Amino acid sequence: MKKIVVVVILTIFLSTNFCLASELMPDDTFYTKQWYLQSLDMSKVWAQEIGGNDIIIAVIDSGVDISHPDLHDNIWINQDEILGDKIDNDKNGYIDDIHGWDFITHSNDPSPKYPVDCLARKTCIQEAILHGTFVAGVAAAVSNNNLGITGVSWQTKIMPLRVLNEKGAGNTYEVVKAIEYAVANGADIINLSFVGDTYDQDLEKAIQHAFNQGIVVVAAAGNEDLEGHPVDLDAIKRYPVCHRGESGQQIIIGVASVDKENKLSEFSNYGSSCITVAAPGENFWGLLVYNSQVEGFNSYYGGDFSGTSLAAPIISGLVALIKSAQPDLTNVQIRNIISNSTDNIDLLNTSYKGKLGSGLINPVKVFQSLNISVLSGKLIKGTTNSTVYYLGIDNKRYVFPDQATFFSWYDDYSQVEVISDTELADIAIGGLVTIKPGIKMVKVTTLPKVYAVDQGGVLRWVETEGLAQQLYGSDWANQIIDISDAFFINYKIGQTISLTSDFTPLDVQNRIKSIDQDKNIN
Repeated sequence: MKKIVVVVILTIFLSTNFCLASELMPDDTFYTKQWYLQSLDMSKVWAQEIGGNDIIIAVIDSGVDISHPDLHDNIWINQDEILGDKIDNDKNGYIDDIHGWDFITHSNDPSPKYPVDCLARKTCIQEAILHGTFVAGVAAAVSNNNLGITGVSWQTKIMPLRVLNEKGAGNTYEVVKAIEYAVANGADIINLSFVGDTYDQDLEKAIQHAFNQGIVVVAAAGNEDLEGHPVDLDAIKRYPVCHRGESGQQIIIGVASVDKENKLSEFSNYGSSCITVAAPGENFWGLLVYNSQVEGFNSYYGGDFSGTSLAAPIISGLVALIKSAQPDLTNVQIRNIISNSTDNIDLLNTSYKGKLGSGLINPVKVFQSLNISVLSGKLIKGTTNSTVYYLGIDNKRYVFPDQATFFSWYDDYSQVEVISDTELADIAIGGLVTIKPGIKMVKVTTLPKVYAVDQGGVLRWVETEGLAQQLYGSDWANQIIDISDAFFINYKIGQTISLTSDFTPLDVQNRIKSIDQDKNIN
C-alpha cells in the first residue's frame, strides 16, 4: 500500500421524501476500484444530486494536471480574463490567470512543476508531484463519461492553486496568498490536504476571512509524525486543521481517515478539538500526473494510495453536492448537517472514543437531513399530535412546553407547518424552548420569587416590586408567566437584578431575535 503523504514545511512565513431509494450508477471505467464510493452509497446520493458546474472547489496543493482527460472539463475558467494578452483584465493582481495560479513560480500555469530527471536524481517526490491532481480527482473528476474514475461531485469546478513544490514543501505565506485568491475569485470550498506543525497567525486570519465570506474550508487531519506514530491533536496541534475562529469557534471541517472496516487508519491523526468527521482514506485508485516524456509519469491512473489527504476531498466533494442541492445554506449549516448526519464508530475505535469528531460521514443521511433543513428555522408539528416544535439550524427540533412559552415568541399558530409523523420522528429532539428573553417575567409555581428571563433560559431574580415596575411598567404583575416545577429544570439561575442598570428588557429583546440565537445554536 502506497501512502500519499506530503511533507509540508510550514514556516513562520509560512412532501419531502426522506428515503433515498433510487440509484444512479456511473459508467466510469475504474468505478469498481473506488470502494469508498460504494461503501458510502454515493449512487443513492447521485440519484438526487450530481453537483452543479457553478460550484467551485479551490484545491490549494501541489498543482493540478489541468490537461488530464478526466479533469479538463471540470477545471475552473476565469471568465473575466483574456488568455495571452498579458493584461490583468479583471484587475485581481494576476495576469492571464485563466485556470488559477502557481504561487511558487508566480505563473498562470497551476500544473505541477518538476525537473524531467528529478526522480532518477531523487530530487523530487513522485507522490508530492501528483498529490494535487489525485486530490482534485477524488473531489470532482469528470464523471459518468465512460472514462477513468468517478468524482464525489461530477461537474463541480476545480480551481487549482499551487503552493507546494516537487518535494511537497511550501510555506504559509504562499498558502495565505492562495486562500486570499480563492476568496476573491469566487471559490465556494477550499480544500487543504496538507499539514504542518507551526502556528501562523496570518494563516489563521486568512482562514477566518474565508469563513466570514461564507466559504467552507476543509482540512486533512494529517498523517503520523516522523517516528511513524499518529498524533493526538488535543495534545500536539497541527495546522491548518487545528486553527480556530476569533472566538474559538470551529471554522474548519477537520477530517480523519478510516480504513475499509471503518477503523481509524494507522497513520491518521485524531483529536476531539480539531477533527469534525472521519472519512475513508485508504487504498484509493485515482488520477496521476501524465507526461509521456518523463519516466514515472506515463500513466493517467493509478493506486493504491492512502492518507488523510484523500479523506478531505471526499468532504469537499460532498459539500459541493450539498451547495448544488441547496445553495442558500450557510457554511455553518453545511458543517452542522454533515456533522449531525454521521455514523458513530466508537465501538470500532475504542482507543479513540470521542477523538474522531461526530463519526463516519454518511452522505445518504446528509441528503435526508437536507430535506429536513428546508424547514430549518420554521415551526412544525406532526399529524397526530398537537405539540409544536421549532426546527433549529442544527436540524434538531425544540419543543414548546406550553402555550405561554409559544406566545412569548409568536403571535399565533398560523406559521406552523404539518409534516408526517414519520418525518417528524426522523428529526432528533434538541430540548425545550424557554420563554423569550426580555419579553416577560416568570415565576416558578412553588416559589415566591419573580425572575426576568435573560439569554439561554437564564433566570435573574428581580429584587423588589419597585424595580420590577421600573423595568416592565406599571402593569408588571400582568407580565408574569408561571412555569411549572417540571419545566424549571430547563432554566438556569443567574445574577440578581438589584438596579435598573443591571438589566434592560428592550435591549435583550433587540439582541435575541430567534430561538437559534437564544440557544446559541450554530
